Amino acid sequence: MDRYDAIVVGAGNGGLTSAAWLAKEGKKVLLVERHNLPGGFATSFKRGRFEFEASLHELCGWGRSPGEGSVRKILEQIGAADKVEMCRIPAAYRVITMNDKENIDVTMPFGINEFTDKMEELVPGSRPSVEKFFKLCSDVVKTSAFMGEIGGKFDKAAISAVLNEHMDFVRVAGYTVNEVFDALNMPQKAKDILSAYWSYLGEPLSELGFVHYASMMNTYIEGGAGGCGRIRL
Repeated sequence: MDRYDAIVVGAGNGGLTSAAWLAKEGKKVLLVERHNLPGGFATSFKRGRFEFEASLHELCGWGRSPGEGSVRKILEQIGAADKVEMCRIPAAYRVITMNDKENIDVTMPFGINEFTDKMEELVPGSRPSVEKFFKLCSDVVKTSAFMGEIGGKFDKAAISAVLNEHMDFVRVAGYTVNEVFDALNMPQKAKDILSAYWSYLGEPLSELGFVHYASMMNTYIEGGAGGCGRIRL
C-alpha cells in the first residue's frame, strides 16, 4: 500500500467508476481485473460473425442534454462524458405476448407523453390511469432525490417537507406494482404492456415493490441509450 492510496478489485461498472473518481481526486489507484476485458456485465464478445452482449444491452439515466441523467452526471463528474459516444435506441421496448384472449405485438416509444399517447391508441380509455401511473413514478423519483439530499436526517424541516410535498410516495411505498395497477383501475392490456420491464428486476409484479419499479420505469421511459458495443471510450 506504500505505492497506492487505493486498490480497486474488479473492473466492472462500479470498479471503473470508483477508480476513475479516486484518480480524478489525485489519488494513486491500482485497478485489478482477472478477466482480459474491463467492463464486467457491460462487455460484449464475438463468436464467428456474431457479437453478443454479456448482459447489459441498454443503459438508462443518460438524459436528453448535459447535466441530465444520473449516469451522465457521474461521467461528467469524473471527466469522461465527452469520451463516450452514446447511441440512442429508437424505441423503449417491444412487447409480444400470446394468450387465449388476445395476442399483443406493440412497440412503445420513449418520452412519457409519447408513451401515454401510444397507450391510449392501443388501449382506448387507458389514458387517465397511465397518466396517474407516470405521475406516481415521477413522485417516487422526486422523493428518492429528496431522501438523498437530507442523508436520512429527518429533522422538523424534513418531516414537514415529506408531509407537504411527498405524501404520494408515502401512500404507495408499501404496495406492490400490481396493487397500484389495480388501485388505478388500469385496463388489463395496459397492465400487460407496462409490465415489460419486470424481468430487469427479477421479481413478479405481484411481489415487486412499486417504488423500485416506478423509479426504473421513469428513468428508462424518460431517456435511455445503449448497447455495450455502441459505447466508445
